[in-house]
Amino acid sequence: MSNTFTFGGNLKKSVLGLAVVGLVLGVVLGFFFDDTSHHSRLWANLLLNTYYFAGIAVTGVFFITAHQLGYGGWHTVFKRVPIAMGRFLYVAFFLFLIIVAGLWLSPEGLYSHWADPHHRDSIVLGKAPFLTRKAYALGVIIFFGLWALFTWLLSKKFISIKNWKEYSSAKKISAGFLLVFGVSSSILSWWVIMSLDPHWYSTLFGWYNLASYFCAGFAMMILLMIGFKRMGHLPNVTEDHIHDVAKLMFGFSVFWTYLMFSQFMLIWYANIPEATIWFTKRFDIPMFKAIFFIALAINFFLPVLAILKRDAKRNFLTVGTISVLLIFGHYLDFYHMVMVEPMGIPHGNHATTEHDSHANLSADNVLYAEVDAGHEGDVNGHAEEIHDDLHAEDEHMHLDETGHPDEHAVVSDSHADEDHGEEAHTAAGHGNDEHGHGEELTYAKLGLVELFFFLGFLGLFLFMTFTGLDGEDLESGDDPFLEESKNHHVKYS
Repeated sequence: MSNTFTFGGNLKKSVLGLAVVGLVLGVVLGFFFDDTSHHSRLWANLLLNTYYFAGIAVTGVFFITAHQLGYGGWHTVFKRVPIAMGRFLYVAFFLFLIIVAGLWLSPEGLYSHWADPHHRDSIVLGKAPFLTRKAYALGVIIFFGLWALFTWLLSKKFISIKNWKEYSSAKKISAGFLLVFGVSSSILSWWVIMSLDPHWYSTLFGWYNLASYFCAGFAMMILLMIGFKRMGHLPNVTEDHIHDVAKLMFGFSVFWTYLMFSQFMLIWYANIPEATIWFTKRFDIPMFKAIFFIALAINFFLPVLAILKRDAKRNFLTVGTISVLLIFGHYLDFYHMVMVEPMGIPHGNHATTEHDSHANLSADNVLYAEVDAGHEGDVNGHAEEIHDDLHAEDEHMHLDETGHPDEHAVVSDSHADEDHGEEAHTAAGHGNDEHGHGEELTYAKLGLVELFFFLGFLGLFLFMTFTGLDGEDLESGDDPFLEESKNHHVKYS
């Protein structure tokens, strides 16, 4: 059979139908079946899927440029597949323009805690040079624009490499992309995902995001390669090539687990409320607590048990099944990161005072850190000490006519402090009546809206990938490394 791929017939109808039906139903259901007042469920699903599939797409671009810069040639027989995966970045750039427009049209839909000036507190104002609508718009448009530009350059310069001179020219493009990607991948994760909760930060967050979508990206690459093989294309792709891509998928699964554990363990051990709050509020919601452990089981324990052995990585059925599950598992990981803050339930006036800024994100979402019952007294005492420091100057000013402290005034202030401490304790969410059940903290659901959005984006991703390969020979016939790739074997003595 010819190695030229034709994207048409039932395949094109199926992929296009999946994209159109999924996106239309997702948008319609997300618009009408949304308990929030600003269509946050619609915006959150748009953000989640755009960022997740953009991460899968950029994995292909990274894979090609890293091997090009390092004189890797074993992937040459299938290199058009990861290059085509990057074409989704054209769509991601357009979709992020919509998200950027939403910062002005509906600032409370996603980033209300900093995009809406009325909800900024002292912590958010301290990050104002970074967390502004103009900075977000400029950064996201530039970085995704550069990712899309390098994808276009790959499709023009990398597919038709015929000699070493062209190969050297492609290396310069690779070096440029890796430099841009090394900076932009982390910064985009801060802007797009971490800023959903502007009071929290993690120095590992950028790497954690990268490891998650790289796992899904290599899983998608494996599924595409197996799919093309079953359609009669890529005749020179063997179990050795699948084995090596599966090793990358497995390696990044372990790397993802390392980062997840490092981030979680250090935050848990330090037990600083400003840091623990991100996990605490998710563990207070039964569905998100379950998602955390389900994602861990799928993304780490399953690969370790299923594809740790060499033979398993060379079995198309086994590695294909694990790839499908990893794409789903890392979607759950990003769902866990994205959905809590935009879908929070308003709780009245708990965020009306500035001293509660550490316990609340905004007037719309109450975020609180659990306090162990055995340490409540220490926490309350610490809060009172802070309050005493803030009012120390006022207390020293309560003097009688002789210049001595006015006992009545000091006593009056101490009673006021006690009342204020009780109010702060209640507002922080320690009362069992109001925050005793996690279901009261979020409108987030994992239902038909999320399913249709995911399927729609999956169809859109496949449509862009297959369109980029339509009418093309899936092997690069004149590449200097083609023969090396055809004879690629992984042997162990």
